[in-house]
Amino acid sequence: MADVLEVPVGTGCASFDGRVLEIFTGSQSGSRRYHVRLLTRCWIDGSVLNAEFQQREQGFWPFSEDRRAQVEGLVQAVEAARQA
Repeated sequence: MADVLEVPVGTGCASFDGRVLEIFTGSQSGSRRYHVRLLTRCWIDGSVLNAEFQQREQGFWPFSEDRRAQVEGLVQAVEAARQA
């Protein structure tokens, strides 16, 4: 099993285990889980983590600049798994 990547984003945390991208939030909506096969794209725009899903849903999670390298690593891992 792959190492779990965890990165603070917005008021929560993004986690990726090589198969599922999960976004934990401090809001009432709770966390969201996305299987890598349902993602069509994951990228960074400025200081925002973006994800696009097969049903045309999109997610946007801001991150602080000091977390950029971690978020870039998360995006690279998600994209590598998505394209495998």
